[in-house]
Amino acid sequence: MHISSREQCNWIRDKFEGLQFESVPAANRILNLDRLFWADEFQNFLANKFNTTKRFGVEGCESFIPGLKVSFDSLVESGVSKVVIGIAHRGRMNILANVVRKPLE
Repeated sequence: MHISSREQCNWIRDKFEGLQFESVPAANRILNLDRLFWADEFQNFLANKFNTTKRFGVEGCESFIPGLKVSFDSLVESGVSKVVIGIAHRGRMNILANVVRKPLE
């Protein structure tokens, strides 16, 4: 809220902060929970398989995976054909595997 324009702050508040109170259908909640489980299990697999390798896991950002997937799904429904993702190390493999559905190999 460092923006000096009160009008711009109110616009951000109306467009983004109000969305957290929308009700989500049960089917979508189950789908998001499933995505969260897949992301968590993939993270556990990487931790066990490569336990001596320095990794930048998704710890603390697990909810980002289903949120990003929902965003991509709504973009596809709107007709978007390409998305550019700029992401640092934190959770990159998990996002590529669970959101973009890149092959795990």
